[in-house]
Amino acid sequence: MAIYSRLGFDLSFPRAHNALVLAFMFVDGLGLTDDPRSPLQRLDLPTLRTLSGGFSQRPFNQSHLAYRVLDARLGVEGLPQSGTGQTALLTGLNAAQWLGHHQGPHPLSKLQVLLRQESIQVWAVRQGFRVLHANGYRREYLGRVMVSRRNLLSAFGFAAKMAGLELLPIDYPQALLPAFWPEPEAAGQRFAQLARAHHLTILENWALDYSAHRLPEKLEERFIELDRFLYGFLNANSGATLILTADHGNAEEPWHTQHTLNPVPLVVCGPEADHLPEMCHLTDVVPWIKQSLD
Repeated sequence: MAIYSRLGFDLSFPRAHNALVLAFMFVDGLGLTDDPRSPLQRLDLPTLRTLSGGFSQRPFNQSHLAYRVLDARLGVEGLPQSGTGQTALLTGLNAAQWLGHHQGPHPLSKLQVLLRQESIQVWAVRQGFRVLHANGYRREYLGRVMVSRRNLLSAFGFAAKMAGLELLPIDYPQALLPAFWPEPEAAGQRFAQLARAHHLTILENWALDYSAHRLPEKLEERFIELDRFLYGFLNANSGATLILTADHGNAEEPWHTQHTLNPVPLVVCGPEADHLPEMCHLTDVVPWIKQSLD
């Protein structure tokens, strides 16, 4: 438990209500690099640094904490993209290899078939688990989603919709801002509280990727905000197991606005971390989640 003492709280992780509780936090565009110019190396990010062993590119296991490094390239040439990367994460299937190329940002018709049939959200609902897609959306955006002839949702949002989960407006009681939190620690604690009421709670944080593409001058704020959010989640000591991963690299190299070929982290922190097998690819995550829930 020494690793947690650096964060100033105890993570004994009692199971919430004696039931398995998973809090899946997806962070779009978070890759790994040792480059000293990277925010990962320059910024004071104590929570992320502790959970990842200093943003290591080597996996490790400790009590209630497991860390893996995942290849986001999926064996396909070119820069990884969100549509295929997220679909691979959510289905356990190599979506880029299936298409023959990387595709993003929104899943088109072929990827939609995979998400409709194989996503963890659809599977978990069919199995009778309580699932929450916690992202809060602006009402005008939800209105456009309803009337648009093309898919405007990310793979996470589309899979939630296909599972029959409600896409929540920001002001809905169970909704959570996915980014730009006025009080990041409080938002993290609220994510932990929401997780206690469900078997699987998913939050899609897109702020790093968005800022890396469009607002690179704001990237440092987004990294620090995410670190504080995770501190709040862990400080809640809710009994939920945190699963944090990404679809591709981007924000770790703010000197350009493109995706990267870098691997991505997988952090599992909580009771189920002690049962995490070896993993190397994006497609390894969902089979383990299914096994854990089943």
